[in-house]
Amino acid sequence: MVGRNYTYSSDFFIINRWMLRVAGLWKPETRNKYVQLCYQIYAVTVFLFVNVWFTFTEFMSLFYTYKNKYELIKNVNFFLTHLMGAVKVTFWYFYGHYLVNIMNTLEDVGLHYEDYMHYQPGKISHKYKNTGMQYSLLFLILAHATLISSYIPPTITAIKYEKNVKNGTISLPNRLPYYSWMPFSYDTGHMYLLAIAYQAGPMFSYAYSIVGMDTLFMNIMNCIAGNVTLIQGAFVTLRDRCVKNKDVIALTFNSLDEDQKVMHSMKMEIKRVIRHLQIIFRACQNLENIHRYVTLCQVTATLFILCTCLYLVSMAPPLSKQFIAECVYMAAMFFQLFLYCWFGNEVNLKFQELPSYIWESNWFATDTSFKKSMIFTMMRTRRPIYFTAGKFFPLTLPTFMSIIKTSYSIFALIKNTTN
Repeated sequence: MVGRNYTYSSDFFIINRWMLRVAGLWKPETRNKYVQLCYQIYAVTVFLFVNVWFTFTEFMSLFYTYKNKYELIKNVNFFLTHLMGAVKVTFWYFYGHYLVNIMNTLEDVGLHYEDYMHYQPGKISHKYKNTGMQYSLLFLILAHATLISSYIPPTITAIKYEKNVKNGTISLPNRLPYYSWMPFSYDTGHMYLLAIAYQAGPMFSYAYSIVGMDTLFMNIMNCIAGNVTLIQGAFVTLRDRCVKNKDVIALTFNSLDEDQKVMHSMKMEIKRVIRHLQIIFRACQNLENIHRYVTLCQVTATLFILCTCLYLVSMAPPLSKQFIAECVYMAAMFFQLFLYCWFGNEVNLKFQELPSYIWESNWFATDTSFKKSMIFTMMRTRRPIYFTAGKFFPLTLPTFMSIIKTSYSIFALIKNTTN
């Protein structure tokens, strides 16, 4: 029994566009000139103040904290994270249109199929869209949790200080949650709150640009995996859908040759499915060529950050505010790396499964040319498809585990050497 028919999901990348729009990287669709002008001013302001000026001040802070090992490591972590954010923003300005082209290609309505029995491509597209939204929002929540866990305690202390400034029972924190060069002093309650706002604004802006770019790459891989799933079902139900459309009697056990009407329809349909498959191959190749070096830089930075995060967590008092903040930040970095490897692994697995789905298609009574098309397609799909970090290693779950093990090994070495 088949349930209700699902229409294809629309706007597969809506969550990613929303994040990038907040980060000043995706123009609103409105044609209102004033809205467009205001957004351009906003985008330029964010780029200059956050990605250029604030990143520079974070770099300068390294020279002020080099004598304090804990503060230096913490600042290097955030500087690397935000430097990668600035790199991704710059990458978007130069290569973002290529990613947009891939997104539009994957959402082309010409790649849609009709429902047949338990094969419901609309339901599949909704499933993958929901998966992308859930993982994207979870990463954004982790990024916000990282910042909130660091900014809430000193903000509460500063507010209490303002209310009890005459009593002198509460002292003002002597430092901000993250060290960065400030253009003004913050030795009073009001100025301290202003300094927090001055620092937190760019931090949250970075959260949207970094999470937006990372989840966009993740969701493109997710959409590719969804398209391969649609192709798998299209191969398995190829003849059945053609028989349904031509309204002819299915093959009996005594039939050796396919009905000519169905045969013609199957040839047209196989061309459409193979064309879809070729489009996905090109999308994979284009995404790999465009993003592989950004991926390499991110994975390398994440490896270093995970090592130092483990070190910072080991130095912090258990269950202290400092300990919790470092654990949340480390969890966010783990999750960032996990997204890259999990969805890269999903694409690889979907392509590995494809030959068996082609074989399961009811094509044994077809003519020679059709069989050759199926065999050649099976041979082509046996070639593995990987997304890589600069062609050095694939984005797969074994790679994820290797990076985690390497991070812990380096941390253990540093810890033993320090002791």
